[in-house]
Amino acid sequence: MNESVLIGKTERFLRKIGRKTIDIPVLSNIDYFIEIYTYFKENLSQLQDLRDTMEVKGYKAPYRSIVKYGRPSASEMQVEDLHDITRHTQHFRMKAAAKKNILDRIKSSIASHKIAIGNLEEYGVIKCSSCQNEYQGHDLHNIIARKCLCGSNKLELTPNIKGVYRLDIINFLPLSGDYMVKMSQLSPLGRESFRKIVRILKQEKRGSVKTLSLVVRVFEDGRWVRKRVNLDGINQVNYEKEIRKEYGPDARIEFMQFHRSRPSIINDKHVQTALSLGYVKLAEDKSIAIMDSVLRQYLKNPEKIKIYNEALEKSRRNSLKMGDFEDQMTLQRELMDEELQKKGLVDGKGKLDQEVEADLKLKEKIDKCLLLNIPRTLITWDIIKYYLTTSYDHRTKYSGSFPNLRPYLDTNQMKSFENFHKQAINILKNHLNENIPYISDISSLLTGKFEIEKKIKGLHVKTNPSAVGAAILNSVGNIDLDEAAQIFGLNPEEVKTERDKIETFQKPSSRAQQFLEMIK
Repeated sequence: MNESVLIGKTERFLRKIGRKTIDIPVLSNIDYFIEIYTYFKENLSQLQDLRDTMEVKGYKAPYRSIVKYGRPSASEMQVEDLHDITRHTQHFRMKAAAKKNILDRIKSSIASHKIAIGNLEEYGVIKCSSCQNEYQGHDLHNIIARKCLCGSNKLELTPNIKGVYRLDIINFLPLSGDYMVKMSQLSPLGRESFRKIVRILKQEKRGSVKTLSLVVRVFEDGRWVRKRVNLDGINQVNYEKEIRKEYGPDARIEFMQFHRSRPSIINDKHVQTALSLGYVKLAEDKSIAIMDSVLRQYLKNPEKIKIYNEALEKSRRNSLKMGDFEDQMTLQRELMDEELQKKGLVDGKGKLDQEVEADLKLKEKIDKCLLLNIPRTLITWDIIKYYLTTSYDHRTKYSGSFPNLRPYLDTNQMKSFENFHKQAINILKNHLNENIPYISDISSLLTGKFEIEKKIKGLHVKTNPSAVGAAILNSVGNIDLDEAAQIFGLNPEEVKTERDKIETFQKPSSRAQQFLEMIK
């Protein structure tokens, strides 16, 4: 396929995706749910085909040919050809940029579709009324034809109370690959929040050694020479011995540098960007919806703040109507002072009402809480909940709403999750009905979960992953047992059973330790 035809076809397809809006409340209807799930799966397949085609055609590194076949040397160049060469180079650079940009959008769209599909798979449990068979997760693709494997079409959709999903995020994802447009639409606080979330998701693990760079001193032709050597990283290998085997017994290593693979918490930059955008824009949308009720709860006189904001907006509009002035801000300030005097919010000396001044400072803190802390709290809790309610084996095969999520985190990565902000938790509970507990030490909570997984590995002990997560939330996170059970949609007895099991995996008694030593 011709390059311009391929790029045009891709842009039309992405624009078509961008025009579609998902009706989130209607997803509880099984027919609409299957329709949207099928739509995303088909889109993903087509996007992946387009990506593969582009990568085969060299879209991944489009500037390489320009560098390789660049302008001729000065001695070969004719003065009259200089203009043509510059013009052609610019043309090829524009074509290369178009290739790179369209492939970038395709990858962003793929990441967003994976997130959307993951949320739907975490949300939906489809049950056959005839054979009582249940489909969820990856098994949902088996009922795309709206028929159970037994042949019955009597299907029922119920939300998975144990799943980790946030369906409202779907419409805020860059599904058409327009992540740059969505980033430009963020407020200043939204952009700051976006950067904070990306930093969390990019947190790298101290990885294993992938390659080594060495400077080796060897004796050749009667003199000492230095050589640069690259080796693959192999566990438990004596590299000095390998060098001497290759370059003789007199070879010496003068310098050694290890190059490690450093996987991130979410090991894909497009997934990091899409998730961060989705959560930040979702939080902005929710914040606008609850702003008035939050201000009424925390401010002394929210009506005066409303009047102040109206005066601010009116002075801004009037200053723009008056045309360009050398100091537009000074003009706006003067108009603002006039408006505030009319409303009685400033005295004759131009001093702002003390109550309004105090409320404005408090409102600034509330804005930061809503737009900075709430998106970070939401994504942090969703990731923590996913780690708590799933087993290590499950996470290695399936990452749910978080594509490319690491199945295990090291200490540095766990520390990247900042502890929850109390005011943000209160706002989420009281105004958005979010069931998120206040956790004082997130790192210890995740450490406790991973330690339990290590202890039960290979023991063939049957556990209820959700109940194990609730038990750890109770014992390590100091959350009441009934509350922990309610958060994960469980019976308190289920949590208590798993908590008792966990206690048996703790450090063995002295007598048990002696017995283990004897049988070694």
